[in-house]
Amino acid sequence: MAIWSLKHRTILIVDDFPEMRSTLRSMLIPWQPERIETARNGDDAIEKLQQSRYDIILCDYNLGEGKNGQQVLEEARHRSLLPFSSAFIMVSAETSAQMVMGAMETQPDGYISKPVTRVSLQVRLKKFVRKQDELRTITRAMDRKQYPAAIELIDRHLEDNNKYRFELYKLKSDLLIRAGDYERAGNLCEAVLAGRELPWARFDMGRIAFFRQDYPCAAGLFEKILAGNPGFIAAYDWLAKTRDRLGEHGEAQQVLMEGVERSPQSLPRQRALAELADRNEDIEVTEAACRKAIRIGKGSILREPADYAALARVLVQKESSAEALRVAQSINREFDHSSLARLEAATVSSSIYTTMGNKNESAGALSDALSIAAQQPGLLSADIGLSLAHSCLAHNRQEDADLIIRQLICDHEDDDAVLAKITQLYDEAGSGDAISELIETTRKEIIAINNEGVKLLKDGDVEASIELFTRAAHGMPHNPVVNLNAAQSLIRLMRDTVPGRETLAKALGFIQAAGNSEMHRERHNRLLNTCRELAASLPAENDTDAEPA
Repeated sequence: MAIWSLKHRTILIVDDFPEMRSTLRSMLIPWQPERIETARNGDDAIEKLQQSRYDIILCDYNLGEGKNGQQVLEEARHRSLLPFSSAFIMVSAETSAQMVMGAMETQPDGYISKPVTRVSLQVRLKKFVRKQDELRTITRAMDRKQYPAAIELIDRHLEDNNKYRFELYKLKSDLLIRAGDYERAGNLCEAVLAGRELPWARFDMGRIAFFRQDYPCAAGLFEKILAGNPGFIAAYDWLAKTRDRLGEHGEAQQVLMEGVERSPQSLPRQRALAELADRNEDIEVTEAACRKAIRIGKGSILREPADYAALARVLVQKESSAEALRVAQSINREFDHSSLARLEAATVSSSIYTTMGNKNESAGALSDALSIAAQQPGLLSADIGLSLAHSCLAHNRQEDADLIIRQLICDHEDDDAVLAKITQLYDEAGSGDAISELIETTRKEIIAINNEGVKLLKDGDVEASIELFTRAAHGMPHNPVVNLNAAQSLIRLMRDTVPGRETLAKALGFIQAAGNSEMHRERHNRLLNTCRELAASLPAENDTDAEPA
């Protein structure tokens, strides 16, 4: 009988205690791994993951100052530093329900409780290595972003009644949804549910209904999951989004509060709760969620200057202007004076100074914000733009406010929630009629641009179509239709001539700029799949630089 080993495996041990790193290394050495490396904290781990690929990562949850293990995994996935074929195993002595739920939400490949013994480590590693070997062809195809090939390999494994069949069903469903093949994904989930009630299959059915904008159906599916599985945390997030789409904002907030209560260590969930509660004018919940988002975000790649700006705005509402100003002034320090940080800080500071009665400071901050926004219109989110326009109106700078609002309309012409906020802002300023006209006029201009570009494409003047949509996307960096049209024209050029790496990268950039709204998701996925096909036709030695995500 062959002796079990870790031959040909590379391993990264992440722990802030040298003794623990040494102990784990001593346990692993007899199993003869190809290479063992160690990292002393979260930043060191990310640096190692940037430089090398590891088959197994053993990462402690509590890493002292800086990133914790959950944030290391979060960042590794966010930056695509962790291949599908690698196993990320969380190691921890932490046993609190909040920590465990938070860690498990990032979906590590496994979890080992301290104290770690050689026997317990071997049992877990054997399990992961066996699975890695069994599914290696599939995960390697996914690492190469060859998703159709990965689905075919899954089907072959399923023909052999593979013992990982339910994991493979789940993986296949996720890949099909990612590719926008909702019909096949739905059929697969229905077949699985006909044999066994598995929450992930019903959850995927809910996601499919949501992407198809069948919100009542999606809500029913997510509610059914939670009725039988209240610990299925992701269902709270999706049910809240669905209730929000149905216009049931209060119910959406309640659902999200239940999710936060069960698993509070999620920055996106706290941020979503703050945003919902703010819209519902629930100041106390908004403030609490903003503070938690900032606390959880320390060390996380997902944190944003907007988290601080949101807290500053709610503090203004609570007449805590001095603290609001301190929070606003911390934005540049926390985010190294990035352009976005300077824009957020200047915008919210202008509002705070106005509240404090300091007109000169407010005007100065407003001028700084307008200057940054003019130089980099792509930084102008809906929240920043609305706040900026509000300050402009407060300083009687109507033309500047109109320019900002026109930019927002161009970027969010089909987003009813943003348009409603714009209308409310101008109604309160006594310019309700003017804004209705501006929205209508701007929409007509956008339709005219899109029609002209599409006609150029149909007439075969592809270069002119690309030029028109590229120029339009520069002026409307967040408009999904314009960006997708620009990508479509570039794809047509590659189909008519020869696919090129630079052209493919441009097309992918436009698709990414279009965002992930379910309203445009089907077309978004279709264009992305076409880019994948074009990427596959490029010379193999250059594939890695231009492959779509």
